[in-house]
Amino acid sequence: MKGKTIVLNAHLDHVPPRENWSFNPYEGRLEGSRVYGVGASDNKSGVAAMLEIAELLSRAEGSLRGRVVFLFTSREETSLGKEEARRKAFQGLKADGGICLDTHLLDEGGKANLVVGCRGIMNLTLTVLGRAYHSSEPEKGVNSIYTSMSYIQALRKLKLPRSKRKPPSHANLSVTKIATNGWATRIPDKCTLTINYRALPEENLEKVRSRLLKLASKKCREGFKLESVEKAEGYRLNLKEPIVKASLKALKELGLKARPTISRGWIDAASFKLKAGIPMVGLGTPTKGQAHVPDEWEDLQCLETGAQAALTATLRFLEG
Repeated sequence: MKGKTIVLNAHLDHVPPRENWSFNPYEGRLEGSRVYGVGASDNKSGVAAMLEIAELLSRAEGSLRGRVVFLFTSREETSLGKEEARRKAFQGLKADGGICLDTHLLDEGGKANLVVGCRGIMNLTLTVLGRAYHSSEPEKGVNSIYTSMSYIQALRKLKLPRSKRKPPSHANLSVTKIATNGWATRIPDKCTLTINYRALPEENLEKVRSRLLKLASKKCREGFKLESVEKAEGYRLNLKEPIVKASLKALKELGLKARPTISRGWIDAASFKLKAGIPMVGLGTPTKGQAHVPDEWEDLQCLETGAQAALTATLRFLEG
């Protein structure tokens, strides 16, 4: 088939539901303009939109000026087996551009978010060592929790980088888990922190790790071990990329005021760009704030508008 090739992507997996759901997360509910259920927004909405787009394009197959590939991926929400899954998914895949339907389009201010990149991510564990002793004489031990607190305080004072490139982006860091091998009457000699770092799209993750390592060597005098558990590079597209231009044109046609942006969370579009060489934007259906939360829901207006935007952008890209 002559013409360009575009690939559309959404992921099939979801984060397992935790406690605090007010109903069975797997039963699915339609109430008013909302569809409730685990993964309803992230990313079953994208999957549903792609199926509808496939149905609509199948009726106009003879008039399409190019080729559309629908690629549904798994293991987006976990690092377990992700590299192998992406390697197999990208094997033989060639496309001139792509759309990831895993980013929210509509913002509170009425603007439409066109994602042209995302931040990188790195999860690390820092095991802080101390010296155990009976808690009746705490001064004879070294409390690994207290040492960890000192490290956490130092982390919070770090000056994290900001990018002045358009669209702007900034890094952030959070301690998300803490655990010890402690006993009620023993000073703990081991404390493990989980650190989540969100990097600039172009930031070198190894340099980030080195910076955290240097800080640990200053604060953790009894010893420590810093390990990278998971990491994924971010990406940034040039705003002159044809897929970016086509998406901006599509949003304008739909009467939406577009705003190119960098996704704060990591998205699979980064894998397409960095591993398959396919420039991909985020133009999706999810409802803002509904990813990974109890009683997750998808707003039908977000679903409809996101699907229309992705379809229109696809057609404009193939015409260009």
